[in-house]
Order: sequence, then C-alpha cells, then structure tokens
Amino acid sequence: MALHSKKLSFTRPIMASFAGILCSFALIAVVVTLSQRKDFLEDYHKINGNFTHNLAVNYTESMLRENDYILGRSAMYFSRNEILNETLNVNPTQGLQMLMHLQNLMPTVSSISLADTEGHYLHAPEAPPTEKSKNVDPRTRPWFVAHAEASIFSHYTHPYMDYFTGHPTVTLYKPLISTEGRLKGTLAFHLDLASMGYTLRQMVAPVQGEFFVVERDGTVVLHPDTGALFKKYVSEALFKKYVSEALMDKMTSGEGHLYDRKSKTWYYYYSFTNPDWFVIYRVSGATLTDITRHETTIVGWGFALAAIIIILFGLYLRHASRTVLMHIINAIKTGDVSQAPRLEAMLSHTIQSNKEREMAYVRQATHDALTGCKNRRAFDTDVEELMAAQQPFALALVDIDNFKSINDTWGHLSGDIVLRNVAREGIQIMQPHHISVYRYGGEEFAVVFQAAQIADAISLLEAWRTTIEKRVWREENLQVTFSAGLGEWHFEPLEQFVGSVDNALYSAKQQGKNRILRTSIR
Repeated sequence: MALHSKKLSFTRPIMASFAGILCSFALIAVVVTLSQRKDFLEDYHKINGNFTHNLAVNYTESMLRENDYILGRSAMYFSRNEILNETLNVNPTQGLQMLMHLQNLMPTVSSISLADTEGHYLHAPEAPPTEKSKNVDPRTRPWFVAHAEASIFSHYTHPYMDYFTGHPTVTLYKPLISTEGRLKGTLAFHLDLASMGYTLRQMVAPVQGEFFVVERDGTVVLHPDTGALFKKYVSEALFKKYVSEALMDKMTSGEGHLYDRKSKTWYYYYSFTNPDWFVIYRVSGATLTDITRHETTIVGWGFALAAIIIILFGLYLRHASRTVLMHIINAIKTGDVSQAPRLEAMLSHTIQSNKEREMAYVRQATHDALTGCKNRRAFDTDVEELMAAQQPFALALVDIDNFKSINDTWGHLSGDIVLRNVAREGIQIMQPHHISVYRYGGEEFAVVFQAAQIADAISLLEAWRTTIEKRVWREENLQVTFSAGLGEWHFEPLEQFVGSVDNALYSAKQQGKNRILRTSIR
C-alpha cells in the first residue's frame, strides 16, 4: 500500500512541473530583460532625437528663416535707384534710424551694417566715435562681398571676432545688386553668438548631455557655455573643434544619430544647408548605459521576486498538495470563477498603464514642451495629410509683437511665461472646435482650419487676439499683442502657400501690428 501511494504521489510531478516552469521562467526573464534593455535604449534614442529636432526647428531654424526673409526684403529695398547713396551719404541720420528700426524686428540680430563699394558705411547701433571706429574700412571685414563673390544669394560668414565688441560673431549678409547687375554694396546682419547662447542655457535636456551648434568642419558656433566659443588650439589661427571632421563626414543630410566608438559617445544631429550648420546633442554612452541598466535592473528584480514567489508557492504546494488539488478539482466541478473579476481588473490595469506610457511617448514626439502646443513636426505631418487628400484648409501664422523687447526688458523667464500663456489662451479657444494650435518656431504659432472650420477662422483668431490684448500680466506695464496672417489653400505648392500667408503677417506688422490680415483673394 505504501509503494502504491508513493507511485501515485502528487508531490513529485508537481515539483518536477514547477522546476520546469522555474527554468522556463528564468530563460524568459533573461530574454525579456535583454529585450527590454534594447527597447529602453531605442526609446531614449527617440526622446533624444525629438529633443534635437525641436531644438533645431523651434530655435535655430526659426531664427535663420526669419532673418533671411527680412534680409532679402531689405536688400531689395536698398538696391533700388539711389536709396543706398541717400542712406549712407545724403541723410545718414535718417538712415541710422531706419537700420535701428529694422534691427528691432529681429530678436537675434545684435547689430546691422550697411556699406557701399567706396567704403562708406553705417553701423547700427552707432559705434562710439573712437580712433578705431573712424579708421575702419568695411571692405576688409569678413561680411563684405567682393566683386568676384557677388551673387544674388545670402551668405553666412565663418565665426569671427566682431570689430567693435570683440565678441564671437556670425554674420548673415547679402550683396546689393542694381537692376543693371552692378554691385552697389552689402547689407549685413550680425549675430552675437555669446548672447544667442544664453537661450540655450534655458533649455532642459531629457538626459544629461551637451547640446550645441557646429559648422560642417566641427567648429562650434553656439554653445550654452559661452566660454566654449572660440577656445583656441596652440595655433592662434585655429578655433576649437567640438566634433572631429571624420565624425562629421558620417553625418548625412537631414537628421539622425550615430555612435562614436572611439569616444563611446552618442551624437544626435539635425543639419541645415544655408548655413552649413549642424545642431548636435551629445550624450555619453555611459549615461545611457546607466539609465537603461537602472531600468532593466528594476525589471530583473521584478523577475527575481516573481521567481522567489514561484519557489515559495511550489514549496507550499509540496506540503499541501492534496488540499490544493482538491480545491482545484472542486473549482472545476462547481465552475467557481469568483477570482475572474479580480484577474480581469489586474489585466485591465496593466493594459491601461501600457497605453498611458505609449501616449506619453507620442506626446513627447508631437508636442512642444514649453507651450503644450503641437510642434513643427506635427504641423508638417497634418498639413501633408490634408494636401494629399486634396482637402481644403486655411492656415494662420501668428507672431507675438515686440517679443525681443519683452525678453530684453523683463528677461527670458518672463518671455517664456508670455509664450506659455499666449499658447494656452489660443488652445482654450481653438480646442472646443477641434482645431490644433502649433508652435511654428520661436514666438510664432500656426493654426490649421479644416474645410468645416474655415468660415469661423477670422472670428476665432479675433477672439484669441482680443483676449491677449486685454489680458493683465504680472509684470507692470507689460502689454502683449500679436499679429497674424490668414490664407486659404488653393492647391498651390506648400512653400508658395506658406509664403503668401507669411507675407500677410509681414503686412500686418508693417501696418501697426495687433491685427489680422488675409492673403489677397484670387
């Protein structure tokens, strides 16, 4: 009877089953942990790539696009007839006022130079009357276009030291060409790199790393640490390169990321064509390894805890197998499913947590962190879908008036508060109508009205404008307004359509600001 009981023992097959389960669980735990580590690393690549993209589009690209647009318009004006000669030689006082007004339109431009081929020039703000300023010849400066280099396109200089301030500077310049094709002079916008780097210091990276802007050869142009600009090698003629030329050669056009095995560093980049600059976010491989190790360690401990629970449960079953099996048999016989709701709740919670995590990643990729608006990437995607489907829509470009003055007077922190609150008011007005507000770049926003919403576009924009105009701010004497351009798509190319809306915005600025203008009806 004892032999018979031993052969029929429940303990041995149960323990053998649990041993097999435990081994399988351990194998699965190793595979899942390694897979999770890879997934975590990919997630951080996406997060860091989105940060680099937003840094490039919302800061660098918006600055370049705005300055280049105004430069083109201004160069066209000074090229006409005798306007350049009148500005420089006939009435320089009025000319200086004109340049100062032009400079106030561009927050990132520290000064403007206007010169002709004879060496006559104006510099705004006006340089102090010293012996140095009296003897300067603009034709020797890096931004002056020589006859052999004359073209209709704008150019960027390599970084150099400004003649008057001694600050690291990059200049955007354009030749002034007469209708006869003769070079008349040069118009130049000077960008103080030390001042521009201040904005970079306000940006918070998702993980510990270093972000900056370099030229194609790796020479640093913008950096949060202004002391990093123009650090020199032993040779006084060479400036410090933050990225090797060999590594820069691997960075193709567009955007992406790569790993430098020599320095064990990840590089996330976004490239431009004019100028040939790269926005780079550099993160140590050890940093990402530590982060992923921490997260996978948590997963590993979770599996270890689960394994301990399985072992303890197996030991418990060994001593109470008959009782447990009888409970199981009775449950099967009676159909007791009292535990099903609890199990269902646990599964629902897990699924919901995963969905929330996925939505958080999607929001990081499509929304601007500062304002809560959709970002430029989301704008491009949504507009492309509408155009591909041949769906009529209207576009509004909204730009905060005198934003540079707000930053200069009350500080960049107050400027960020203004951006957030202007965006919040716009979202509150547009969201009930299922209309998205996008941060197009810098202090500029975009609003897309689909076919059913076009008729209400002007009234909704006016409601937004009026709300901002009447808003009382914490800062004393702070008055915030915005100007906007609005246009309806007539199946023309996107660049042409956006340009027409941008022209309407520019006209609103020229007509006194704090207003909304439509594009011309075709």
